Amino acid sequence: MILTRGRRERLLWPGAALLAGLAVALPLLALPLPATHDGLHHLFRLFQLDETLRGWHLYPRLFPDMGFGYGYPVLNYYSPLSYYVAWVATAFGSGYIGGIRVAHTVGLLLGGLTMYAWVCQSLPRPAALLAAVAYSAFPYRVADVYVRGALAESLAFVFPPLILWLGTLLVRRRQARWATALALTAAGFILTHNLTAFMFAPVIAGFLLLEAGCPSATARRAYLGLAVAALLGLALSAFFWLPALRETQYVLAGQVGEQADVASQLQPLREWFSPFVLHRYFPEQGVGAQHPFGLVQAALALTGLAAIVLRRRSLPLSARRLLWFAFAVTLATTLLLLPLSSAAWESLPLLPYLQFPWRLQAVLTLSTAVLAAANVLWLTAERPRELLVALASSAVVVAGLAGLALEPARMPGHEEPLREADVSQQGLVEYDFQTALWLREHGGEWLLEYLPRWALAHRSDFFLPAPAAEQPPAQLAVERVTVHSHRPLAEDLTVILGSPGPLVWHRFYFPGWRVTVDGRAAEARPEGPLGLLAVDLPAGEHRVQLRYGLTSAATVGALLSLLGLAVTVGLAAVARSRLPWPLLGVAALGLALVAGRAHAYPTTQNPSAIDATLGESLRLVAYQAEQQGAQLEVTLYWLALQSPDQDYRVFVHAVGDDGEMLAQHDGQPGLEFSPTTRWVAGELMVDRHYLALPPGPVTLYAGMYTLPEVTNLPVRQDGHEVPDGRVLVGRWSAP
Repeated sequence: MILTRGRRERLLWPGAALLAGLAVALPLLALPLPATHDGLHHLFRLFQLDETLRGWHLYPRLFPDMGFGYGYPVLNYYSPLSYYVAWVATAFGSGYIGGIRVAHTVGLLLGGLTMYAWVCQSLPRPAALLAAVAYSAFPYRVADVYVRGALAESLAFVFPPLILWLGTLLVRRRQARWATALALTAAGFILTHNLTAFMFAPVIAGFLLLEAGCPSATARRAYLGLAVAALLGLALSAFFWLPALRETQYVLAGQVGEQADVASQLQPLREWFSPFVLHRYFPEQGVGAQHPFGLVQAALALTGLAAIVLRRRSLPLSARRLLWFAFAVTLATTLLLLPLSSAAWESLPLLPYLQFPWRLQAVLTLSTAVLAAANVLWLTAERPRELLVALASSAVVVAGLAGLALEPARMPGHEEPLREADVSQQGLVEYDFQTALWLREHGGEWLLEYLPRWALAHRSDFFLPAPAAEQPPAQLAVERVTVHSHRPLAEDLTVILGSPGPLVWHRFYFPGWRVTVDGRAAEARPEGPLGLLAVDLPAGEHRVQLRYGLTSAATVGALLSLLGLAVTVGLAAVARSRLPWPLLGVAALGLALVAGRAHAYPTTQNPSAIDATLGESLRLVAYQAEQQGAQLEVTLYWLALQSPDQDYRVFVHAVGDDGEMLAQHDGQPGLEFSPTTRWVAGELMVDRHYLALPPGPVTLYAGMYTLPEVTNLPVRQDGHEVPDGRVLVGRWSAP
């Protein structure tokens, strides 16, 4: 196929925008994953998403193993889409670390491309390219990837210019197909990062209303199309934002806005400008603001503003509208960073939920990128314009990247760079501990923010041994517990009790948990100082099933989203838009990937029953052994007959046929962070241990012992006393 000169031009400029995004992503792709503020947060959330998807929980609002195994409702409050983008790469074989890399790279590539598409509606192609490069490489955009590691916000950079581009097409062409595309994009923005969507909402609304013009018969059609798209976008994403808003009261995250100290973070204007041409990033930024303007960014914005002033009479209306709007946004947003705006931060009710004023640099990245594009107006000849764009683009990329001081990401307490094998259950607990340790040493109301409010233990203490009990522990009259199946967010049990009592799961209670007893819904409730999930059972034998379902707010949100989807599909059909078909293909591909991962790496356990009592407080009721890479994962299911009065340590021994100890693991339950003094009567605890075994058959034993005087708890298994205090778990043959 021979490309005409015009077609080559149309492909060359957006291709250059993609290359600029790729240049910014190059250190991420070529070097070890960098150490960032939030990188491990997102990496282990991706790990948990994969585990729950493999258990066929397609939208897991709760990650079951986060929070030291008690479970956090992360995706009930945090926008989920960025993790699904990373997960698709993981499912295709990139691994978890590769999935994070791919998601950031997608954000950089598509962010620059959509910025080019939007600006190109009003300015020449060279100017649109310069705006795209600036949007991809200005310091705050780079910091999101390489300093903060803010996956969701990084991917959210795709959406503001995309929405502005689609909104401009809707206003100018007034075709229903653009309204459907705009609605889906608006929903995607909310589902990627709700705080960024909140920040950009007035900017997007202001520009599109300005683009629509003064009220008239023609403008009213544009207003109607924009209103329909906005309402449909809200409806499509209601399954997420409605319960997130309604149920914030249930977790500590609801206190973040109440406790945010914004005034102390507002800085004088001089502290918002970097003194370095090659931008240096936090903590070496050289000024009081954590994320200041880059020097090249400020220079290009100011010279662009001068070009707007001097060339304003020669500009078409659409260009003047875009450029002056960018200046107004830059001015207004910059004022919000200064101490004189403290009254606004105190009086506007939702503003403190941004937590950090420097988040507004995301808005300023877009507006100053548009101002930077105005530098093209200084020249009128085509060749000098192209040379100017090439030089300015190179300066922006070099200034944004050359000052980076990248260090490889590491697990807490480890010297070697992060490996794919570190992204595991053990790694997840290490990450949780690092978060809690930071909280204990430095504070931070945004840490462990998904703990439920009914967990009475302080969020920096709940994983530590409990204070001594003042009352004698209650005894649970359980005769037997049989674990039929265990999945990340579901469990099927048979429980036999000699008298009425509670069954408690080692999970924080949250209203989404659903319990059925003998096929009938039972009321779940919080139990004990940690507010654990519990249900009261009458005496006798009962089939108990647990699953995570929808709260009333989530149900209403899901119904609104289904209604919005139906209207959007209907509108697309009327407009003869082909948009639903690619989306249907994406959904089918997603289900196929879930099925493949679930088949290759199942997460459902069907453990073998054990009947062993340890001391007076504990019973081992089931176990499962599974090979996990080079290690054997042994999962023990403990039942607390009463709350133990001291902290016991668990051992798992692998003994060869000749009686030789071939491997062992000792530690507190819950990979060291679920001390037995935190257990309550009736609590069922799932406890993982990992052994490095040589090839061949072994016999597995387990038990508990006291410290500092090492004494195994007495064991009675299958009605018989066991002299050495070791429970015979089962046989295993390592490959």
